[in-house]
Amino acid sequence: MADIIIGGYEDEQRSDVEVQALVDNNPEMRTDVQRARHGIDPGHMTSLTYRRQIVAGTNFIVKVFTENNEYLLLFIFQSLPYTKEQPKLTSLRVTSAIETF
Repeated sequence: MADIIIGGYEDEQRSDVEVQALVDNNPEMRTDVQRARHGIDPGHMTSLTYRRQIVAGTNFIVKVFTENNEYLLLFIFQSLPYTKEQPKLTSLRVTSAIETF
């Protein structure tokens, strides 16, 4: 596990069960992604890698692969536990796979 750097992003890591749960266990996440993609339903999203930033909560950048064969970067904010708020999608970018030669 990478060292936690308060205020800075950790190195990119392979996704784990906790990160996949950010995408899967929030009923609004898929709806928010669909809204950000102008109505395109992403279907199931498989998290591949992520970076984390500890602030007053946690920012995540999660790279996912969708059923539509798209790669997306999901920018997710998870509030501190005492707020009991669901993680929220704050931004999204379409990206691509790493090219191989």
